This record gives sequence, structure tokens and C-alpha cells, in this order.
Amino acid sequence: MDKRNYLSSQEQEVWELLQDKELLNHEQVRQVFPEYSPHKIDQLLSHLHKKNYLRRIRKGEYYNPRTIKEFYSLALKLKGGYIGLNSALRYHNLIDYEDFTIFIITSKFRNSIKLEGTQYVLKFLPLHPFAGFEKKNNIYVSTPEKTLFDCFLKPNQVGYSNLTQAIYRLKNINWKEFLNYFSQTENHSLYQRTGYILEMMKNELKFKVPVFVLKFLASKVKTPVKLISGIGNTTFNAKWKVQDNLGKMKILSWRY
Repeated sequence: MDKRNYLSSQEQEVWELLQDKELLNHEQVRQVFPEYSPHKIDQLLSHLHKKNYLRRIRKGEYYNPRTIKEFYSLALKLKGGYIGLNSALRYHNLIDYEDFTIFIITSKFRNSIKLEGTQYVLKFLPLHPFAGFEKKNNIYVSTPEKTLFDCFLKPNQVGYSNLTQAIYRLKNINWKEFLNYFSQTENHSLYQRTGYILEMMKNELKFKVPVFVLKFLASKVKTPVKLISGIGNTTFNAKWKVQDNLGKMKILSWRY
């Protein structure tokens, strides 16, 4: 073993008692070792970090890369916000899997952080409105309706196939809550893309979309917009003024 990874007797004592913890902080060590001064605890945790037994989240907060499973809790310790987009879809069991990117929606903060010792990346994104989240199992996560809204707002982060599958799986959508978030933005492209997708699901899958929902979204149609950014063959929908550069086979790929 590299000499730099050898533990002193005190470091070994701390590690043996706390190595099964996913998240570790100053207070946890103090409770187990009340005889140690705050300075000594900081020193021990710092040494365990430098020797790669622990990874630092922020001052006084660490995680164990060998045991960490509570990635959502870890992410929210780094920056206040709520779990959203694909991560929220998976949390609500609306898609079957999520990749190694965890999305945290914030009011202003934007960053991507690779979690050392794991395959995960934490992606912090500011979205408006910063609302529509709830506390469940000690973490903040967007409601199902706000999750869908955020996914329509950032389809390139989610993929329309994941989004349409989630909508189809979600039972008892609160359409009034869903539309309330639209009322807080003047993003006409968002209205048009959403209306186009919902109407496609209604026509292709016999998915029930209330008349008032499509009517509300259609009232905001303005200039032509692309379904997603980028180039490619398109079909134009005159009602929604959407240039579909994906096609229904990709949008509903989970069904076909």
C-alpha cells in the first residue's frame, strides 16, 4: 500500500467505527468521540480525505465513495434546490432508469460537479419558476406536474421519448397545477411544443388530454418554432406552428 494511505492509530479508530456511513460530518464524529477537540476532529477528517478514504462535499461534510447511495441527499447538501428533470421522473417511477447525471434545479446556481470516486455527475440548473417542489423522505423533489413542466422547458436534457413515456404513466395528472406553471412564463415556444406533443399523444395513443388544456396552449401560438435545436428533416404542423425535426417514431419510441 502507498505509504500516503496508511492510517494513524487515531485515524484507524475513527474509520473503523464510521466507515459504513454514507455521509459523514463533524458532529457525527464528535458524538462518537466526545473526547476529541473540534480542531482534532477537523484534522482527522481532513487526513481521511487526503488519503482518499473520504471525499469532501464542503467544509465539515464528507461522503464515502465506497458506500454512498444517497446521491440526492448529497447533491442537496452542496446547494439548495430540488431534484428535478430525469432524476425526478425516476424518483416518481415514471421512467425505468436514469443515467449517472443527477439534476438539481436551483434559483440561480449553475454548475456541473463530478463526484470523485463514483460515476455520477451532479448537474445544477436554474429554472423559472423556482416552485412546485415538496419534501419527501427528507429530500426536496419536484411534484409530478412540475417535473413534466420542467422537462418540456428543457427537452434536450431529458429526451421526448422519456417525457412522453412519463406523461403516459402518470395517473391523475393535476392539469390545473400543470398549466399554472405555464401562466408564469411568456415562452411561446414552450406552449407550442407542449401542445404539439400532447395532441400527438392524444391522436396516436388515445391519451386523454382535457379540451381546456389544448385550448389554453393553442391560444399562445405565435411564430414557427423547432421541436428541438439542431438540423434535420422536418415536418410542419400548421396548428401549432411546430417544425418537428424528430418524428413520432422517436418521440414515442418506447411504444413502437
